[in-house]
Amino acid sequence: MFTQLDALLALVRHGTMSAAALSLRVSQSAVSKRIGQLEHQLGKRLIRREGRRTVLTAEGQALVDEVAPLMADLNTVLSRRHSDAREQLSIAVSEAILSSWGAPLLVALREALPELDIHIHTHRSPTIVDKVQAGLYPFGLCAGQLPNQTGLVAEKLLDEPMVLVARSGDLAALGRERETLKALPVLCIEEKSNTWQGLRSQALRLKLEPRWPVESSFAAARLALSGWGHALVPKGVAVALNVLDCSLDLGVEGLSRPATLVCRKQVYLQARDRGLIEVLRGLVFEGSVGGAGE
Repeated sequence: MFTQLDALLALVRHGTMSAAALSLRVSQSAVSKRIGQLEHQLGKRLIRREGRRTVLTAEGQALVDEVAPLMADLNTVLSRRHSDAREQLSIAVSEAILSSWGAPLLVALREALPELDIHIHTHRSPTIVDKVQAGLYPFGLCAGQLPNQTGLVAEKLLDEPMVLVARSGDLAALGRERETLKALPVLCIEEKSNTWQGLRSQALRLKLEPRWPVESSFAAARLALSGWGHALVPKGVAVALNVLDCSLDLGVEGLSRPATLVCRKQVYLQARDRGLIEVLRGLVFEGSVGGAGE
């Protein structure tokens, strides 16, 4: 029954049969078959078609509400048993963080905890939240604004300042344009991202116009340096590209991106995992983020 319940929960998490199948690495027909088997075993309809969508029935919703926390706890326990045997620990890290200051931080973490075999998994922040909720990873390091109701313990590690990388590296021209233009057009991360959702109100307050959204802050910075336009990016990106000397730090004006460590409450209460959190917090405080948190 475990695989049948897992199929139903995957459908709830991802919204469609195709996305659920992709997450489970099986075919859509396999997902449908597993849910059908579960319905047969329980003698109840759990899902129904609503136009092109598949939604839960009242019985299905009641079952999910009851078993989802139990399944997440079971995944956590199984993962921990495997980790205890091999001294492994998995951390899911936002691609945006890992590609800048996250890499040196994780190297420092591995050196601080040599008894652990740390495994890194990269995803976008919404996917990390989903997988930590499901108990697939004990920890997740997310960038930007998180949903209000995740059911997870969330600890902010730092507020990473945002910077403006000057077009063609011309910091003087950037300064003049900020003084004269009513709104400064900028390259920035795509507006549906967690990062932009958290920055939007602050950016508009500072009269920054998201004229050219792209899917990568590194891409935005490279376009700026090549002359496309000014780019709004996290400071860690400017540090990684060694372009702080042609960037304007907006952290002093209140524009920053939070980086948050998330885990399930059951994980948070474990002594070993509390120790890891303390080590991470200490490394950030000591400056193992390569200047991104300054």
